[in-house]
Amino acid sequence: MKRRNWVFLARNFLCALWLMMGTAVLHAEPEASVNRIRHAEFILSDSPTLPPASADWHAIDLPHHVAKPTDHELVNYWYRTTFVVNNLDEPLWVLFPQLLSGGDVFVNGALIGSKPSANERIQVRWYLPELWLIPPLSIHQGVNEIAVNLGIREPFTSFGEIDIGPEYIQRPVFNQLLFWEDTTAYISTALCLLTGAFIMVFWSRRPQEKLYGLFGVCVLFWGLRTLLLRTPVVSMDYFLLWRLVYYFATAGFIVLISIFMLKFSERSNVVYNRVLVAYWLVGCLTFAIFGMPVRHFLEAFWLTGFLPLSLYAVTSILIYAAKRRTHNAISMGLAIVFALALSIHDLAVQEAWVDWPEIYLMHLGIPAFLMVMVGILMDRFLDSLALVESVNEQLESRVANRETELRQSYEQLRKLERSHAATEERHRILQDMHDGVGSQLLTTLMVAQTTELPQKTLVSLLQDCLDDMRLVIDSLTPDDHDLLPVLGNFRFRMESRFRPLGIHFEWQNRNMPESLEIDPDSGLHILRILQEVLANILKHAEADHVQVELQFAPALLQIRVTDNGIGFDPDSPNKGRGVNNMRSRARKIGAQIQLNRLDKGTEVILDIPV
Repeated sequence: MKRRNWVFLARNFLCALWLMMGTAVLHAEPEASVNRIRHAEFILSDSPTLPPASADWHAIDLPHHVAKPTDHELVNYWYRTTFVVNNLDEPLWVLFPQLLSGGDVFVNGALIGSKPSANERIQVRWYLPELWLIPPLSIHQGVNEIAVNLGIREPFTSFGEIDIGPEYIQRPVFNQLLFWEDTTAYISTALCLLTGAFIMVFWSRRPQEKLYGLFGVCVLFWGLRTLLLRTPVVSMDYFLLWRLVYYFATAGFIVLISIFMLKFSERSNVVYNRVLVAYWLVGCLTFAIFGMPVRHFLEAFWLTGFLPLSLYAVTSILIYAAKRRTHNAISMGLAIVFALALSIHDLAVQEAWVDWPEIYLMHLGIPAFLMVMVGILMDRFLDSLALVESVNEQLESRVANRETELRQSYEQLRKLERSHAATEERHRILQDMHDGVGSQLLTTLMVAQTTELPQKTLVSLLQDCLDDMRLVIDSLTPDDHDLLPVLGNFRFRMESRFRPLGIHFEWQNRNMPESLEIDPDSGLHILRILQEVLANILKHAEADHVQVELQFAPALLQIRVTDNGIGFDPDSPNKGRGVNNMRSRARKIGAQIQLNRLDKGTEVILDIPV
């Protein structure tokens, strides 16, 4: 932070030094060998030639900057004065530090230079010094006369001092004046427009930063205002529009910079903002309606009326800087006071409140003000980035911690799910073993204890128990949910049961896929339904031919079992529990089962969605 403070102090020092250098050049006294003319005479005259000495000439001091002594919009002036030449050994040059209204320059009646002046077709405003050679044949030793003819449309006349001397002295002064009066203005304008455009692009990406947007628009307005002001020649066909845009940009800059200052000092006031904007728009609308007749009123009173409104914003900045005492606040306060002082100077010169040369300094202060403001906004931006980075780091840390917690919770949940699944599976196996194998073994044991069973009957009962146990084992094959191998094992066992009894057992597969994924529980229900159907055929059908047909269609597996036995009525009340058990198992797996009595035998159809 200390390093940043030094940067701001250095920046402010350089800006102040730059301004002082420029001001010193603009107000420097000429060297002894240069004749600076400070007194002259003027006359209002439309004459294309210099009026005679007997005309109504008025003595004045230079620079001459007073209100036009006439109500006419365009007034033609003649200025004349004298200078003394003591030595004709070296050429003399005439330097006009200011020739704002242009004009034709005569020395002893000979035209030595010309700059377009205001007329019926154009309006001019030259912010350039002029340096012209005085032809040696035009001057003589002793007293010489220099005269300037010009037209003025501005509310105030403006004619500055005149320097006459050798080129080696005049040329460096001319170059310095040209740089400070013209080059710096265009540099400032380009800097404002580029900086404003850059800030607006930046603000478009972060619209929540309203200070950036306000400052960007302010800079663009000032750049537009300076560009319009420095336009040297304007056609009268577009003069009213040009002046309206100039007023709009100038007042808009004042309004927006005042709102910016209040917002920066955290004292934004909605009523104040609305008054400023209304005052701005009313003035522009007044000029748009009434035109040139109200121009002097707007420049003398309307623009001046912004001064107390702006002073409120400046006071807010200074109070804010005094309270906060941060380098940003102090730099802002200094920049605002600096810019305000230059603007008051320019207004005083423009309105002839002081008898100073009509030299405008605001364009010299704007680059310094821009540097301070860009530095402050950049500092705010860097602070915002640091805050965002800090928040991102905290967020990343929290996300990492939450990911760790979620991972641990997920692992615990997986353990619980595996434990629950294992428990459910054990419960299902126990229940199935109890209801299936256990029940059959218990029934076989009870029958064997109460009666003497033939060996064939006892073997059949034990075979049923063994088949039931194998069904459970087949349906629980680990890591393999393919139903087809299970059905193949079931077919092999059933064939070995039917063949010794002389019953032809036929198994057909139609359009079957290479594999058929199904969960073990559903597979066990399918096997038990088939087991129940085939067991009933063995016990009750008295058939000598049994056919099992498997047919696969999209999303459906159909199992059809037919026999040529004595058949039975599926709707009979004495059909037993076997049919109800098959229908219950079919419902559990979402299947449909049909029992049909044929002319000879029975048909069972099981439709299973897969």
